Amino acid sequence: MKKRIFIAINLPSKVKNKLAEMQDDLQERFELAYTDSPIKWTKKENLHVTLLFLGLIDDVHIPELLKIIEESIQESEVFDLFIDNIVYGPNINNPKMIWANIKITDELLVLQNNLQNLILENDYDAELDRKFKPHITLGRINQWEFKSLNKEEVPGVDDYLGMGFAVKSIDVMESFLEKKGPTYCILNSYNLKQ
Repeated sequence: MKKRIFIAINLPSKVKNKLAEMQDDLQERFELAYTDSPIKWTKKENLHVTLLFLGLIDDVHIPELLKIIEESIQESEVFDLFIDNIVYGPNINNPKMIWANIKITDELLVLQNNLQNLILENDYDAELDRKFKPHITLGRINQWEFKSLNKEEVPGVDDYLGMGFAVKSIDVMESFLEKKGPTYCILNSYNLKQ
């Protein structure tokens, strides 16, 4: 049996609560412009930063994969993660999501690169066709509904957040795709060095 796996930084409750407040504020803006909002908002409990999406992994390989991940982060220390602003992503001209941008720091890049390199060295396929753009997906845009609105009526979403928190662990997550939206389960957590 295969499992849909990704590696993530999960967010503290305080950060999730603030982001959920921002989602509510954005929803109000969209309701002023649309009869039905074209945004499917991410559930508060699902808010996270994806470090690496691995896709479908056969469950017999998961114990080995978990060891590889543990090895890749042995030297990674606790670091601060900063959430800059909320934007249309990945491209303002053809938005597919509403993102909370994450500031790229050396610590974040080293952690992500170490994970990616060890995963590749051990012949696991990871989603590497895109440049790493750390973000938190706040909502997904229904393209057809969004494009039906005049550009002048499209709500602005460039809100500055300036929030930060200490990343003390990373999680290997399993994703279950359901009609009501995805649900996530933590398979294993790894503490970073204090």
